Amino acid sequence: MHWGPRLADDALLVPEPVILVEVLSPTTKARDVGAKLADYFRLRSVRHYLLVRTEQRSVIHHRRSDDGAIETRIVTSGVLQLDPPGLALDLAQIYR
Repeated sequence: MHWGPRLADDALLVPEPVILVEVLSPTTKARDVGAKLADYFRLRSVRHYLLVRTEQRSVIHHRRSDDGAIETRIVTSGVLQLDPPGLALDLAQIYR
């Protein structure tokens, strides 16, 4: 599987991100859930925006579909499949 050019280990900038992940904290939760959603999806490369909830074992998954619509679901168990790029996240591994 080809993922595109490899970034340097010390890279601070990802020019065309496909997945954005934020871990929600009680102090920033309101901003992370609201304002950032629209801002992040302005980047055409972004297909997935994940909000990892620490207080409850769940991930809020915002996904841009092929037609440009943003779909949202809350995942509490199992495997979260992120296509593209073909990545599977097992929630049991996240919440050890």
